[in-house]
Amino acid sequence: MHLLLPAWFSVAAVCLAQAPAVDVVFLEPVTAVDASGAELKARMPTYRKVADVSRYRGWMNNEMADRALRLYRAAVPLINPGATTAHYYIALVRGGNHAGVGFRIAGDGGTEDLPHQPYLVLGPEEFRFQVTLLHETMHVVMAMLAGNRLLEGDRLASIPHTTAALTDRTTAFSEGYAIHAEALAAHLGREASLRKRYHREHVVFGGGQPYQADEYFRQASDLPSYSQNLARYLEVRENSYAFESAWQGPDYLRVQLEKARDLATLRDANQLLQSEGSYASFFFLWVIRGSGVPGEEIVMDREVRLLRAMSAMFAKVKAEPGTPWLPHLVQAYTELFPDERNAMAEAFADLTRGVFTDGNAAGMWRQHYLAALRLDLEKLNRGEILGMRKKWVASILADPSVLFTRLGPQISCTVPARVVQLTAFSKTGEALRFDLNTAPGAILRMIPGITEEEVARWLSERAAKAFANGDDFRGRVRLNEKSWAELRFP
Repeated sequence: MHLLLPAWFSVAAVCLAQAPAVDVVFLEPVTAVDASGAELKARMPTYRKVADVSRYRGWMNNEMADRALRLYRAAVPLINPGATTAHYYIALVRGGNHAGVGFRIAGDGGTEDLPHQPYLVLGPEEFRFQVTLLHETMHVVMAMLAGNRLLEGDRLASIPHTTAALTDRTTAFSEGYAIHAEALAAHLGREASLRKRYHREHVVFGGGQPYQADEYFRQASDLPSYSQNLARYLEVRENSYAFESAWQGPDYLRVQLEKARDLATLRDANQLLQSEGSYASFFFLWVIRGSGVPGEEIVMDREVRLLRAMSAMFAKVKAEPGTPWLPHLVQAYTELFPDERNAMAEAFADLTRGVFTDGNAAGMWRQHYLAALRLDLEKLNRGEILGMRKKWVASILADPSVLFTRLGPQISCTVPARVVQLTAFSKTGEALRFDLNTAPGAILRMIPGITEEEVARWLSERAAKAFANGDDFRGRVRLNEKSWAELRFP
């Protein structure tokens, strides 16, 4: 059984003219569905339609579900022009917080195969119908635009994806897009529950409910969720993940999971492409740009433009694990919307602080930031920075392919002797895994026997030019034999 939902809000005319009604179909599993991992493992599971949907209908009466359905409606005409009804499938599965593609529906008349249909897999609990539903709907939307398939990433990290971490380019792009919708819902939210969760309107001392507005647990309260929903708004809003981790010791989890940043040290272009937090900031800040909080019609119009640019990009660019999606999206956007070429180039240059186009950008930022710390007003160098920002924008406008010039390949490396453990996910942990071209110095320091001189040479050589492959890395970095013997390549 299903329910038919109309449009709740007036959005941009171009979107409303083409958007179909949304037919929400609730499903329940007939065959076992494994929803225990970070990604959905089941292929073509069998579901049946839920007979009584009254409970779930009520659960969808919230701002985040409204936003999810509006964005879903807006995406449908891009892949199915002329459709009058869009099916939006939600499979209710224990432990579900996933997006999937392909399933079967069993009914009295037989079984219907839908091998190319993106859908949501949600646990049958009310709280899943807010943040989780919105986040996973964005994955469904991206799968639709990418030809009804989920994008496959590389295994370049020892942990599942998370906002602060460096993982891989495709995972970062997909997750960053989903997270930006969460940040928007938090920023624009009107419901009391959203305000309470994200805007710290409750301060409680001596509370009896851990992790619920209790000041004792404040700094740790986001971590046990793993997804870190509060950081997905506050740190994304501040573009915090454009910077390296503040932790420089050999501790993988502190480097990858803590939100604390070294604000003097920019991430480079290759690192930004592996950071879902940086992607989320780019999408979020692009959508809310301006001198005031934009209204929902403006927000929706900007979201639709992003969807159209993404659709054009997927039609043109081959989806591979190492695809540098952000530069491709900028190219597609400026080609599709020439009236916003300048605005997009300025946003990209500012949010990345020039690291895609200028080898001196990180050093210039560091000098400026440290001068600000010392209150050395004469060395803030604002004039030179303003001049360089204009040059970065001009170079992007002249030839957007400049955004690819400082990029290198993703090169996976494993260190079996070092184990990274998230106890809730694994009792044994996983071997240390990272990318030669992006791993921060703190992670490199986990390699047994490596010296500070070797770490410095690794980072220096990589900053000059990304490593082309394992042989190039070995020839330029010259690790001692003990450390080299610890490394494993695919």
